Amino acid sequence: MWELLRQLSLPESSHRWALGAWLCDLALTCLIIWRVPFTNIDWEAYMHEVDGVLHGVFDYSKLKGPTGPVAYPAGFIWIYGAFRWLNLSIGTVQVIFGAVYLATVALVFQIYREARVPGWLLLLCLASKRVHSVYCLRLFNDALAQPLLYLALLLFLRRRHLGSALAYSFAVTVKMQPLLCCPAVGLCMVLSGGWGHALRMIAAMLALQLLLAAPFLAADPKAYLSRAFGGPGDLQHVWSVNWRALPQAVFERRAFGLGLLLCHLACLAWFAHRRWIPKGWLDRRLWRWSASTTLDSRSVVCIWFACNFVGVVFMRTLHFQYLVWYFHTVPFLAWFAIQPDEHRGLAWALRCAAVAGLVLAVEVPYLKTARGVVRGPDGRSWETSGVPTAAGSVLLQVAHCLLLVLLACRRVHGDRMAAKDA
Repeated sequence: MWELLRQLSLPESSHRWALGAWLCDLALTCLIIWRVPFTNIDWEAYMHEVDGVLHGVFDYSKLKGPTGPVAYPAGFIWIYGAFRWLNLSIGTVQVIFGAVYLATVALVFQIYREARVPGWLLLLCLASKRVHSVYCLRLFNDALAQPLLYLALLLFLRRRHLGSALAYSFAVTVKMQPLLCCPAVGLCMVLSGGWGHALRMIAAMLALQLLLAAPFLAADPKAYLSRAFGGPGDLQHVWSVNWRALPQAVFERRAFGLGLLLCHLACLAWFAHRRWIPKGWLDRRLWRWSASTTLDSRSVVCIWFACNFVGVVFMRTLHFQYLVWYFHTVPFLAWFAIQPDEHRGLAWALRCAAVAGLVLAVEVPYLKTARGVVRGPDGRSWETSGVPTAAGSVLLQVAHCLLLVLLACRRVHGDRMAAKDA
């Protein structure tokens, strides 16, 4: 039995898991769309926000919906504007989002295979009720930005850097969540090709941003930049999955947000120096104008995923739909940190169980709900169900902190960027 488990846990076995797992998820996704009713949370607001563009209004200060002004970049407008213009039924849009979800899973599976991880981790990537809901039943724009980020990573792993840069830039135009990976993207570009190469990729990213935003920048550049990239709007303590256990007065203090930002930057700097750059900030490979370097795929995946996770840990607030920002990365990060590599014995089985337990501990807080008082865009308040719980918030913080500490304690020789000049 142990020999069978060992064989199934080898990285070479991932192809045996991938197709079967994906087909099972295909059946589950179809069942969800068929049997579970659509939940309108932001869909109608999205449609009202893009209505103005379809009527020739490109001034971002005049694009508004029932929940307030539009707060997303140009890619969001074009995609949801297309949905509005085509006048698709909700059922048809759900099928499209279901296909996007399955494409996301396929991209994640390919990334895991490139990183040479055990095939059983792929099953954990499918174990989220909330992620299925965000994609198939809520139709949030988070679900469209995330697969573009994974596509950018996969293209980078296959040394198609221009395609990676454009996919990453397009992801940012749909929603700003991919910016959490920005330090990792820049670092990997510099280490692989030098600063000259990285600056060329940045120029390509900016060109795509300008192209998609051109009509809005021409109408009112200040309005576009302040609305599309203006940061969080009305933060409500009642909706915070990660900080619900904090007193509301503490959550609303400006000093609290500033403290999180400083911790975020300090943590990124430490990981970059001690875990991601081969010899720290003074490594000569970090300061070259040109280079041709092959980066280890597993190390690249770790850098992108860990950088994203650090950003999530220190987020000012997390809403239910934000789970899609990082859920598919948690199995890899937990496996990487816990290192169940021996493929035999009780200790190995316990380590595998710990990996699965960490994934479950991240998922559960996004499912636990209670009643709470929420505030609408017009200032009115009312009591509703479906808000996060304080207990779930504590569990999520424990899971986040434990995984972050485990990643920080990972043996240096296995965690640093493996690179060699081509």
